[in-house]
Amino acid sequence: MPLRAIWGAVLRVLPGINNASVRTSEYLYGQGTYHDSDTIPTIFRLISAVITGSFLYVPTAAAGITPTLWPMYAFQPGHNAFIKLPFPAVSWTFEVPGAAAARKAVLNNTTIRDLVGFPIGVSVADHAVFAPNDNGYLYKLQAKSGKLDWAFDAYNQLMTTPVVARVAGKTLVFVGAGNSVFTYSHARKFGMKDAQVIRGSDVSAIDAVDAATGKLVWTYRTKGEDMPSAVFDHGMLIFGNGDGHVYALDAANGALKWKTAIQSFVSMSSAALDPQNNVVIVGGTHPSNIYALDATTGRLLWKVHPAHIFSSSGGDGTWAVADGLAIGQIETRTKGQKSVSNSEELAIDIATGKVVWSTTLGTGKTPPRNKDAVPAVDHGVIYTGSPVTHREYAINVSNGRILWTTPLKVGMKAAPTIVRNTVIQPTGNGNLFTLDRANGKVIHVANLHQGGYGPQNGVALGKTFFIGTNSGYLQAIPLQKLGVDD
Repeated sequence: MPLRAIWGAVLRVLPGINNASVRTSEYLYGQGTYHDSDTIPTIFRLISAVITGSFLYVPTAAAGITPTLWPMYAFQPGHNAFIKLPFPAVSWTFEVPGAAAARKAVLNNTTIRDLVGFPIGVSVADHAVFAPNDNGYLYKLQAKSGKLDWAFDAYNQLMTTPVVARVAGKTLVFVGAGNSVFTYSHARKFGMKDAQVIRGSDVSAIDAVDAATGKLVWTYRTKGEDMPSAVFDHGMLIFGNGDGHVYALDAANGALKWKTAIQSFVSMSSAALDPQNNVVIVGGTHPSNIYALDATTGRLLWKVHPAHIFSSSGGDGTWAVADGLAIGQIETRTKGQKSVSNSEELAIDIATGKVVWSTTLGTGKTPPRNKDAVPAVDHGVIYTGSPVTHREYAINVSNGRILWTTPLKVGMKAAPTIVRNTVIQPTGNGNLFTLDRANGKVIHVANLHQGGYGPQNGVALGKTFFIGTNSGYLQAIPLQKLGVDD
């Protein structure tokens, strides 16, 4: 049995890893999730020590009830943020300071969201929830109680899932600051052929924050926004950016490791890592392409321009990785279509850059922004919603065949969360749909009436579901209240 396969099998039952030098491919191999180490015999720790020597530190006691790190958007390459640890069922709500006043003073829901909304999924590590907000603050809350530990001001909107890693003996939290604003000079360039467009104004930067104190450790300024989530790999932070580049920084000090020009700006396309091929995938806008880069060197491996791709679709969606494929959703528009567009799921072979399959999910009214939903992959099946068709889908990973589809009659952009036999899909009107993963039947619908959900993916940890809303609430919801059985 190959050494990598042995190591992958061992890690599937290890509770957590606590060393920044470990490659993401090692602790996420095989969609590795964390399990309670009470069931881990001593022999597994001995095997791990023999394989890795001093390169890897594996805790001799249980990692606890939360992960010890959070390396990327939605925790793992398949983007199903379900972590199998014995975290209890808790219920609490954190309201962003000033959110109530904003909701009272501002009538436009979009403006409220851009002022106080939680724009993306949280990270849960070291018994804490790290939550970025559009008001520019990163919040650290105690996972069990929701009590605020600290708030860090990044001086611009925060739309990245925080990366949490152990670096040089200290746990750091990494976030990217930036907004979706174009300066006048760059807005004009949309009409110029081959002109490079930079998106983002004011303070655009990657910040490293001490997880214990909330104090800034280092910052790396960029010309364009740093809205897409980074991925942590081999001691580096890798991320796409609004200035038409993909960056890799040394996580210990923020030093530039490599910088690669891709010509198009990266909007909300969080970096996706293929740990087996050591490849990072990002999507870009203007032009709308999908890019693959070598994670170690930054060398551009390939780019794909899907047929009929429309508007900002290339840079809006985050890609998932499974079975050697990059899987994502795009919006397309063909000749003769006006005010309507198509939602399309496709898979690209990561080794070659060839499109393996593409499946049209349906046609509907063109969404105003954030045009693509993020897929989550589990056991050979893709689960995703569509902001175009307002339906939920289960799709075969290998061939793109639709296994089932269910009308939810509301827009959705976030990655769903697959918990055992159920699929939880947040939607724009605040409904949390729980569906049977086998057939798509709606089992339960919950609405806490605290705002809708846009690109925010939920995180299911043990018996609790964590998610933020567009209206400034961060929610911890017992999974049982969403119709998910223990």
